[in-house]
Amino acid sequence: MNLKEAFQAQNKIERLFEFVSGYLDDEKNLISVTEKHFRSKAAQGQPDENINIVVDDKFPTDKVIDFLLVLIDEREKISRAIHAAKRSMSFDLDSAVDVNKKRHAACERLRTLRNFKSSALIEKNAGVGYVFNKDGNQTTYRYDIERVKTIDFDRNRVRELIAKLQATADKVSREIDAALIATTVDYTLPFDMHASNLEVIEDYVNK
Repeated sequence: MNLKEAFQAQNKIERLFEFVSGYLDDEKNLISVTEKHFRSKAAQGQPDENINIVVDDKFPTDKVIDFLLVLIDEREKISRAIHAAKRSMSFDLDSAVDVNKKRHAACERLRTLRNFKSSALIEKNAGVGYVFNKDGNQTTYRYDIERVKTIDFDRNRVRELIAKLQATADKVSREIDAALIATTVDYTLPFDMHASNLEVIEDYVNK
């Protein structure tokens, strides 16, 4: 399989592990329940009966535990195979992906800055001042305040940086996508990638 498929297989193993862990955390999957109906004590001549409560999609617990351990082994195998495949690449994949995420994040931040504009707003009678009148008494007066907001950066430069960062991010993304397809991973998933969690477990316990 290629590296892209290997990551998908790794995610499949993770989802299965979480599903099996949840299965083993549910009491109804771990016990058998038998109800004893004592009809004879309530009505003469009525037979007693034992009824086994059936739980849908229940598997032998020991088999499910074994499958959990299988998933751990497979997780280790695919991790080592992916690590080896990454080392064969001409660039550091993890760093390239991480840095490209930063480029995309920076573009989003700069797009926000790009939308900033200078503005002016007059607030009527927002200011209060004090003066003395001709009689020497202190009186107040009100006045308008103009609030001017001026951006402290060059929006044209921001636009240029967005274009530059986005172009680089797109180029690196194409290189990463091509590498994911071209890089071979020495691993084979031991179950159907597209089967449901229940189907995979059922196939395993019925071997």
